[in-house]
Amino acid sequence: MRRLLAAVLFASVLAIPPIFAEEITLATWNLLNYPGSTGPERAPYFRTVLGSLGADVLVVQEMIGQSGVNAFLADVLEVVDPGAWSAGPFHDGYDTDRALFFRTGAIEILGYGWLDTALRDIDWWHIRLPESGEEVRIYTLHLKASQGSDNEAKRLAECTILRNALDTLDAGLPFIVAGDFNVYTASESAYQHLVAEGSGRLYDPIDQEGDWHDNPAYASIHTQSTRTTSFGGGATGGMDDRFDIMLVSIEMFDGVGLEIDAGTYIAYGNDGAHFNQSIIQGGNTAVPPEIAEALHQSSDHLPVRAILRAETSTSVAGAVPAAAVLVISPNPFNATATIRFTIDQPGDLVLVLYDAAGRRVGTLASGRFPGGAFERSWDGRDDAGREAASGIYFARLVAGERSIVEKLVLIR
Repeated sequence: MRRLLAAVLFASVLAIPPIFAEEITLATWNLLNYPGSTGPERAPYFRTVLGSLGADVLVVQEMIGQSGVNAFLADVLEVVDPGAWSAGPFHDGYDTDRALFFRTGAIEILGYGWLDTALRDIDWWHIRLPESGEEVRIYTLHLKASQGSDNEAKRLAECTILRNALDTLDAGLPFIVAGDFNVYTASESAYQHLVAEGSGRLYDPIDQEGDWHDNPAYASIHTQSTRTTSFGGGATGGMDDRFDIMLVSIEMFDGVGLEIDAGTYIAYGNDGAHFNQSIIQGGNTAVPPEIAEALHQSSDHLPVRAILRAETSTSVAGAVPAAAVLVISPNPFNATATIRFTIDQPGDLVLVLYDAAGRRVGTLASGRFPGGAFERSWDGRDDAGREAASGIYFARLVAGERSIVEKLVLIR
């Protein structure tokens, strides 16, 4: 975990002064039945990868029991960085398991548990970042593998249990689901159930939903398989599936509190040039040769990582007087959103829309206004008349020294 002087999301476009932020790197990795019979042979390769991955919190799948947790902590993490790592509370299910490891002091674990399913259980840890006090619940899963309608139905059943749990979480609590989804396309019913409307809705932070399987258009985000030859178990099909994914709640995108930096979300070791190939064939431009080799030898999956950042102060919230109001309805919206705003005294104001990357989309109001209530509408088009894509947008009202930001969601 690191402290750094950084602008929080939208700081540059919203003219908010840079503030200190707390930052952790979250990673998820399917370890391929660790330790199994080859654990001692693979441990050095895991050490090589984790020495460069930069994770502060690591959730893993295909862990074999508490003995596997102990071995991974002692033989891998403790060797990489002695005394720096801890293991989270562990639930031993009847199949291969999931586990959480973290740099000691990087997070506090406030609670943990699991969701019982007919197959592999879904584990969760409720954590807090100690400096900012921000909380998030992290779920990790390993859904039913393989294609075929029966397998898709089983994945849907697992995701239904998960979605039911997400829908009941406290309002405003950020949550992340990371792991091996084993879905071949975003159109699969299990995935669609997780991203459907509702309080527990999940979002792809890199907005890359599509037909991922055996599709070169998604070569840069494929995570499995690192191999084309058979050794030590695992798949051998080359890089052609996006099984390993992080999905997040809308709170992770709203510009307030704990946020995921979508620009840091990567399939570690994927250079986009190994479609249907092993991760080492012909060299690898994403990582040094020794790390590519370690990824190839350690598991048939690549780890996925992203940075989470939390504000330690909130400049915008403190600048909003009680009489300044910005209300958006309907929200989410499909065709047109009405944006109502109130200012308590005459003055110059501007009402601007930004996308999730902080780019200006359009200006809805600008000039001198008397005190009172006003409204504008947005039809989902930018100032050039082009249709904006589905996603999260932000409306920012500035009146004199006062500023307020509200989120709106466009669904096509």
